[in-house]
Amino acid sequence: MPLSPARLRTMLDMLTRQYGVPGAAIAVWAGGELKEAAAGVCNIETKVPATAETLFQIGSITKLYTTALAMQLVEEGKLDLDRPVRKVLPDFAVADEEASGTITLRHLLNHTSGIDGDFFKDAGRGEDRIEKYVRLLKDVRQVHPLGAMFSYCNAGFVVAGRMIEVAAGKGWDKVVRERISKPLGTPAFSTLPEQAMRHQTAIGHVGQPGALMVTPIAYLAQSNAPAGSMPMAKARDVIAFARMMMNDGVAANGTPVLSAESVHRMHSRTVTCPAGMHIDAIGLGSFLWDWNGDGHYEVFGHDGSTIGQAAWLRYHTESETAVALLTNGGNGKGLADEMLREIFSGAAGIAPPEPPVPDAAIKADKARLTGTYGKASGTVEVSLKEGLLVAVHKPAPDFAALQGAYAVALRPVNETLFTGTMPGYTRPATYHFLEEDAQGRALYLHTGARAHRRVA
Repeated sequence: MPLSPARLRTMLDMLTRQYGVPGAAIAVWAGGELKEAAAGVCNIETKVPATAETLFQIGSITKLYTTALAMQLVEEGKLDLDRPVRKVLPDFAVADEEASGTITLRHLLNHTSGIDGDFFKDAGRGEDRIEKYVRLLKDVRQVHPLGAMFSYCNAGFVVAGRMIEVAAGKGWDKVVRERISKPLGTPAFSTLPEQAMRHQTAIGHVGQPGALMVTPIAYLAQSNAPAGSMPMAKARDVIAFARMMMNDGVAANGTPVLSAESVHRMHSRTVTCPAGMHIDAIGLGSFLWDWNGDGHYEVFGHDGSTIGQAAWLRYHTESETAVALLTNGGNGKGLADEMLREIFSGAAGIAPPEPPVPDAAIKADKARLTGTYGKASGTVEVSLKEGLLVAVHKPAPDFAALQGAYAVALRPVNETLFTGTMPGYTRPATYHFLEEDAQGRALYLHTGARAHRRVA
């Protein structure tokens, strides 16, 4: 049975304290009813209580909105999933000229473009900010060949956002409000600070639980909004999007937003993630999960994170169950793990699987795995210390404000998959060592949903 409203509030309050989360809001659609709860504060300095009306940054959940916009324009014949981006943006370029001419909208929406996607340069706040950002990509290299694998790519969604602007003839902010937020009936959904300031808003907190501080940077660059840098919403606003997706593209108020075919395409596997990763597969924009292990993907959604804020959306169409959890710091992943398991177990009879279990008996060729792997956001140095592999994450200078350096001890699940838990968190991350270079060493380290290529 689904959680009662009282139990939902009690559980959220208890777990925010347990996991050091300053504030959180959750909305649950189950059994044909909406239940909401909030706990903690919007800001540890002002101590204003978080409520169901509070706006949190939803981060990369925004990518579902950007994908939905793209699919609307595909339905209208204004965009095409499989034509080169240059058919819409003639001047589009990355460092690899061949990739520049062959990357398609599909590659952008399923994270297979190979563009080194953590490129967070600020292109200003003017109406042309997204266009300017896309121009800055001309020197950005490929982290892997086009179409070779899934590697999470924020930059690709900003390019998709610019394609939407050109096809729709309006700025991305206006398009998402007119084509998604208004039809869904979510007027509080905000893509700019001046919109959000009409409402109570949460601020992010950085640092480890027990030693948190208000982030000195409230927002990521406005030019990166189609990837999730700016949008803020109430938890129930995100549920409104999920309900539309569970209802073949029709909003709860009866307004058509997407065709059933577009929803199906977003929910259909385009690329499989490395086995054991926290995402099973990628559709168009959507993360896909096979929680019951039957070989079919039955749970959909996305995660989001900005500076000191993190968000989760999961929905199970068969049982019409959806959960949106928004947080503003601390170990939100630990909180999300427990809330999602409890809610989906009761409402849908299904739950996320446990993380991969290390096996001390595995004798991996550790010399093949050591070395430095990198991308635009920084490096991961894997070395052998007292018989254990240790991964030291070092951010590039432009990323130091998002995440400082930290070390993770790695334990083998099999010869190519390891897990390790970063400081302040409880859920282990996966470290996949993939492919081989000319010397027989691992060529890629895939962690945090991103491929890092061997550089030394």
